[in-house]
Amino acid sequence: MATTNVATKKRRAWTTSVFIKQLMAISGFIFVFFLLFHSYGNLKMFLGQEAYDHYAHWLKEEAFVPIFPHGGFIWVFRAAMLLMLVIHLYAAAYTWKRSRRARSTRYVVKKSVTDSYAARTMRMSGVLILFLFIFHILHFTTGTVRTGFTADSTPYERMVASFNSPLLVIVYAIFVGLACIHVSHGFWSMFQTLGWVRPATRKPMIVLSGLVGAIIFVMFMAPPIAIAAGFIS
Repeated sequence: MATTNVATKKRRAWTTSVFIKQLMAISGFIFVFFLLFHSYGNLKMFLGQEAYDHYAHWLKEEAFVPIFPHGGFIWVFRAAMLLMLVIHLYAAAYTWKRSRRARSTRYVVKKSVTDSYAARTMRMSGVLILFLFIFHILHFTTGTVRTGFTADSTPYERMVASFNSPLLVIVYAIFVGLACIHVSHGFWSMFQTLGWVRPATRKPMIVLSGLVGAIIFVMFMAPPIAIAAGFIS
């Protein structure tokens, strides 16, 4: 009987909302580091075509050789990020389903009124980010969607050709802005979920969450704005 109770408790631990939120926090934390790394890499546009294309080639073909075979790291990385995306989406859907059921009680309905604007729009922004992310992959990674560049264009040429269009700069700014708002609130939620928010750390955590989102936004938008303004050609 005791063994059965322990096993039951363990199964429940894997399905509690707290555990699901921890999954969302950890997967979201990994995405934050990815965005920081990705946005930093894009800043190599300011070093010129040779530097940016060399970085893109290294990332795609030479990264961590000989630990990985040529071109191997990028596929392992993509598989890991896809797994994190699936986990994050599952956790979000699970949390949304539970909160929807809870809204049937009057207490929870009243409590939700006090939620921040960012918290209430996390699901909506998440859906928009997913669609824009798919467009981003089809645009820059696979080249399925082309905006002024050809199939044999280098990564640098793709960036320049794309962001010579003010409309695409605006679309990209919306995409990055939504992602950074999502990241800022998600970063804060992660601190709460992991129990790092206390009265003494509340304000620093709020500042840090906003700062991370702002840094990612500035680093991502610097190259497109520079291209649109004619500083990168």
